[in-house]
Amino acid sequence: MAHVRFVIPELPPNTPDGVLFLTGDHRKWGNDPEGWTFKRSGRGAVLEADLPAGVLLGVKVRLLHSGQITEEGDAWGGRSPAHQAVVHGDMEIQLQLEGWQDNRKGRGRPSASAPPREELTLAAPWGEQIVRLWWPETSTSPLPLLIMHDGQNVYDEAATFAGQSWNVVEAAQALADEGHPCLIAALSVNDERSRRYVPFPFEMNDFNSGADEYLDWIADTLKPALAERFGMAAQTALAGSSFGGLVTLYGGLRAPTEFATLGVFSPAIFPADFELLRWMKPRTAPQTRIWLDMGDHEAASMDGAAETVALTHDLAARLKPKVSEVHVTIGADHWHDEAAWAARFPAFLRWWLTDLSASH
Repeated sequence: MAHVRFVIPELPPNTPDGVLFLTGDHRKWGNDPEGWTFKRSGRGAVLEADLPAGVLLGVKVRLLHSGQITEEGDAWGGRSPAHQAVVHGDMEIQLQLEGWQDNRKGRGRPSASAPPREELTLAAPWGEQIVRLWWPETSTSPLPLLIMHDGQNVYDEAATFAGQSWNVVEAAQALADEGHPCLIAALSVNDERSRRYVPFPFEMNDFNSGADEYLDWIADTLKPALAERFGMAAQTALAGSSFGGLVTLYGGLRAPTEFATLGVFSPAIFPADFELLRWMKPRTAPQTRIWLDMGDHEAASMDGAAETVALTHDLAARLKPKVSEVHVTIGADHWHDEAAWAARFPAFLRWWLTDLSASH
């Protein structure tokens, strides 16, 4: 075991009295402070803990005050990314807190990344669907189309879940400047994410998958609407991460003629005891190209992360006889978060668009 000292150098102004405690992946984001309580010290706080060496920590500070639990946030009252660290022996981890989540919910948060060019709302079986659009200003239609899941995290940070985005405009504009433009349509999602993105019944979607309905809507409503506005795309790619990676791979194998290229980022294929692996056995998509990637820090421990990387290579081996190409990328020191996917996205976009240009 390693002795880890968690230090909050300075609590945010106006932090109320109450019990400060640590939660995170290592304790399944539990809300019981027992055993994980900080001791206040001056303007900060300290927690001493023993953890196994090799643990990959994603942690946040929470506050129990007047019977209510509040989680640390950013300076605008929104969510903030988890603090990340690898336990490699006795060590001290500094936790810089910007603020606490409140009813502002991140409104007013500035962005370092460019926003979409336009937002439109389309009717869908689950209600109104926000579609966030970007295209190069000087391009002519029709353009290759990239449809992305988790559209709230794709462009500017203001709309994101935890203040991190994929920064897709910078990558797409760079390719457009080289003569490889594309149209990007990013689909925002709400708290039904597990139902819409996981194609198999399991606990997190209450054993009621909506993935087929979602993919049918993309094919029958979204693509025709975009074709009417921008012209028929020469090719359509589909991309997403985690459960978004799962529904991307499922969607591409389910209807091979709808999506010629699949961007499968850090796919979470575990639902229903890896049902995807059984489901895909009889399916082929001979013309489909697949980008498959994973970070080497995507698990609860370094040993678990190595197993995840091995599973990614195994998935690639299963896919190769079924499709035209599988390109595997393993991100060094990459965690399961938007920062990692943003780092790998430009290479995916170049891989897709330059091959597309070469084949025409």
